[in-house]
Amino acid sequence: MRKISRLIAIGVFCALFFIPYQEIRVERIRSFGENKVVGIVIEKFDRKTSKELSSAYLPETQLILYRFTDPLGQAREQIASVSSNKWQSLSPGDNIVVYYAKAAPRISRIKGEKESSIVTMLAKFSRSGI
Repeated sequence: MRKISRLIAIGVFCALFFIPYQEIRVERIRSFGENKVVGIVIEKFDRKTSKELSSAYLPETQLILYRFTDPLGQAREQIASVSSNKWQSLSPGDNIVVYYAKAAPRISRIKGEKESSIVTMLAKFSRSGI
C-alpha cells in the first residue's frame, strides 16, 4: 500500500512539470479583454524548428514579424507563427489585424495565428467573441 501511495505522489509531482503555466498566465491576462488594431507585416521568414533533427521529420515553421502601436503610442513588435497559406498570402508592408491584451499591450496575437491546443481550449472560456 505504501508503494502505491508513493507512486501516486511521485506521479502527481511529475505531472506538475507539464502544466503550461506561461500559457495559462497569458490567457488569463487576455480574459480581461483585447483591443483590435491594424498592424503591419515587417518581415516574414521560414525556418526549421530544430537544427539537430533531419528536415524530413520536422515541418517548416512560417513566422511573421509584425508591428503595431499600443494605446500609449509605443510601437510594439512581435513574432507570430502562421499557417503556410496565410504566410504565402502576406508580404512585408501588408496590413494585418492585431489583438492585444487591454491589461498588458505587450501580449498580442494576429488574426489567424497558430496557437497551441492548450491556448485554443482556454480561449473558448476566456476570450469574449473576438
